[in-house]
Amino acid sequence: MSRAPGAATLRVSVTDRCNLRCSYCMPEEGVALVPRGEIPTLTELAGAVAWLVARYGVDRVKVTGGEPLVRGGLPAFVGKVAAIPGVREISMTTNGTRLAPAARELAAAGLARVNVSLDTLDPGRFRELTRGGRVGEVLEGIDAALAAGLTPLKINSVLRGSSFREDVPALLGLAAEKGVEIRFIELMHTGTEAAWALAERVTGAAVREWLAAEGARIDSLPARRNAPARRTAIAWNGLEVEAGWIDPVSHSFCDDCDRLRLDARGRLRRCLMDDQVFPLVDLLRRGEAEIEEAAADYVARKQPPVAMTIGATMASIGG
Repeated sequence: MSRAPGAATLRVSVTDRCNLRCSYCMPEEGVALVPRGEIPTLTELAGAVAWLVARYGVDRVKVTGGEPLVRGGLPAFVGKVAAIPGVREISMTTNGTRLAPAARELAAAGLARVNVSLDTLDPGRFRELTRGGRVGEVLEGIDAALAAGLTPLKINSVLRGSSFREDVPALLGLAAEKGVEIRFIELMHTGTEAAWALAERVTGAAVREWLAAEGARIDSLPARRNAPARRTAIAWNGLEVEAGWIDPVSHSFCDDCDRLRLDARGRLRRCLMDDQVFPLVDLLRRGEAEIEEAAADYVARKQPPVAMTIGATMASIGG
């Protein structure tokens, strides 16, 4: 069996639905969702995961969306994937709003850890950014995940030029209080209004420079295997925090990327920004004889994107 170069991590979008409408991810209205009749079953997605694990050296699976917790039956799916021979770890990225009541069941099913998206602690800014969300639900989700042992927990925070001076210090404080890692992510253009994205964009380097000017000490930490984040230790105002910096716009990490993706339609994607897809679940349904060779050819053509922008929403791709 062939193995794709660098295919160690698989991100699986179990849905393109989400209970929030974050400005950088989805429009407030008119979202083109996958018709329910075209959504793969969770059994089909688990089968596709097993197929890829057996052929491409995948050993880590991350469940994504949309918001994965809006899909029913997720603990059973996690259990199926965790039981696949060769899967070393299964984790999940979530907005955290539905995590509190689900954390223990997910941990019991085999989920190892979670990344929680949280861009601000200010209730008003959170409500505006998410178009109606409540930040308290996310904080409850973080506490529940920690109590359930879904660790190491990471907070993912998208940087915005209009508010990073207020949000970054507050989020560093939260990360220090909870004893978790935080990762700051440059804003990418994925289906959002271009003018808004450009106006809000700020580089990770600019934020680090601002922190240093404010008296923060920022030390580099050793990189993890093929991880996109630049790891740092930040000491500031009595706090000590591990912070990762994902700078896909200003500092590409594509050459070391080891990821494949299954989107909400069950299509294989080589890259978040790749609009060329491979209809894996559909071909597996039909029992196509040439699927192995065609998939190998598709994966072998994985290469860095021309630009960090795509017209599809993050939810439809599977962030």
